[in-house]
Amino acid sequence: MTHKPTHHPQIAARVFSDEAVLIDPTKNIVRMLNPVGSRIWELADGTRTLDQIAVVLVDEFHVDVDQATASVETFVEELVSKNLLTWR
Repeated sequence: MTHKPTHHPQIAARVFSDEAVLIDPTKNIVRMLNPVGSRIWELADGTRTLDQIAVVLVDEFHVDVDQATASVETFVEELVSKNLLTWR
């Protein structure tokens, strides 16, 4: 896939240590992300494809490339469906 995920412009986010807090002020929703989700959030800056994000996770979290790819795809699609991420 050549699309690149990026943060939705309405979303406010802060990363504390290794956990991110996402806030959608239009819907009064707060979402906490675990360390892997937080890293995906940080990497989803509109400059990387899903495959490129997965490669970083393989290196940093020492997971299998297939597992990382599947996790990134699932997680990003979930955040896109909730309008926390969008496609560039």
